[in-house]
Amino acid sequence: MYIGIDIDKKLCHSCIKDRDGNIIKELNFRNESSGFDILLDSIKGGEARAVIESTGNLWIRLYTSLEEAGVEVVLANPKKTKAIAEARLKNDKVDARTLADLLRADLVAPCYVPPKEIRELRNLIRHRMNLTRDLTRIKNRIHSLLDKYEFEVFDGKDLFGKEGMKWLRTIANELSWVDRLTLEAKLRQVELLNQLIDEADLRMASRP
Repeated sequence: MYIGIDIDKKLCHSCIKDRDGNIIKELNFRNESSGFDILLDSIKGGEARAVIESTGNLWIRLYTSLEEAGVEVVLANPKKTKAIAEARLKNDKVDARTLADLLRADLVAPCYVPPKEIRELRNLIRHRMNLTRDLTRIKNRIHSLLDKYEFEVFDGKDLFGKEGMKWLRTIANELSWVDRLTLEAKLRQVELLNQLIDEADLRMASRP
């Protein structure tokens, strides 16, 4: 069986065809676990291949569910797949039926999808990068806040290290009440983000 799946945020449209292009079944299902079960029940454990277009992150849960159920899944490149559909099928509408036909004819332009373990590691690395970016943004806001005052430059190595944080809390008493409140909140954010980054590092170090 060849399954073409047109995926959307809430609802997916699927078309299941046999090797000769005959439609076995068409069904809509919600883009959630209960909907994926409906699709899997419709093929009753038979040998099947499926194709999904790469649309943001909407494809990930369905792709993983089909993969875990033993269905071979191809992630299609939307732009290339549309170009192939226009050239070969004279159809610029890439819907579930078109995707099933392209899959059946082995004409899908695929995207590379790494194994699940690698995908999870990439997500963890991306998570750490986002935390680091947030931390940099908070530190820059603290520097900007201090620029309003004529404090002597901190003479330590790291303004946001142990001694630097102690110094920042000391000078907080010399700020206006609004800036003091802001600085104290930003310092708590720095501590939290450092903790979360350490946790992410431990997760990465503990992976086999």
